[in-house]
Amino acid sequence: MRWTRLFLLGLASIYPLYWMSQFVLFFLPASLHALFQRLPLTVVDISYLQATAVSGKSDSLPAGIESLLFAMLFSVAIWYLRGDKFLTGGLAIVVLGQSALLPFLSQLFWTGRVEPLTISGLIMAMGLICFGLYRILRRTGGADLVDRLALLSLLAVLPQAVLWLAFRMHYPFFGTKFLLMLLAPLYLGALIASALPHNLARDLANAMRPPAPLVEIATSLVVASLLFAAIGLATHSSERQHSIAARAVRLARPG
Repeated sequence: MRWTRLFLLGLASIYPLYWMSQFVLFFLPASLHALFQRLPLTVVDISYLQATAVSGKSDSLPAGIESLLFAMLFSVAIWYLRGDKFLTGGLAIVVLGQSALLPFLSQLFWTGRVEPLTISGLIMAMGLICFGLYRILRRTGGADLVDRLALLSLLAVLPQAVLWLAFRMHYPFFGTKFLLMLLAPLYLGALIASALPHNLARDLANAMRPPAPLVEIATSLVVASLLFAAIGLATHSSERQHSIAARAVRLARPG
């Protein structure tokens, strides 16, 4: 029952956490930059997959650095405000680290550029992932490495695998290489976090804790449903406006 609740919590919370991390790392920085510098903001995409925007900024910061800084900032805020006492708080740190890791992996594998800044970004983003997974284990416990790895797999790895496979069915460009870039670092982080030294007495006590509370699972489901509804309404409104504009252009053409 405990393991089932962990899997259900991961399944219910992974999508809203993923989308919010996309918003925080790839939409919010450009929005703040445009607001304070009074620059135009270009919304690249707001969809079920991502939220991306760019502002009229210079390319002074290398790709991925800005999103990594925001991932670290929000992760520190979660930790400082003790949001990681909830399982979804630790999982949010993990997803922030994963999202910040992607630009550096893209530079490494798709462009073939190996630079010191890229390697440093990879290490720091992996550190965020491991830190989030370790904070999850502080909440779930686990008597040994196998038990801890199983708990992390149920809460973090398997729900993400389900989400990415669902995305791949709908978005053809989610290839095998992209799925490996998402899941391989997560599983490696789970192995590292499970192998880190733990207080055995505390772990045995944590292993007897109650499972993921139903209120946390229900809250995650409500947030996911509201997010789906909001994106669906925004997408429908955008498509309708484009359809009206295209019809007006056709009617305005002579003949």
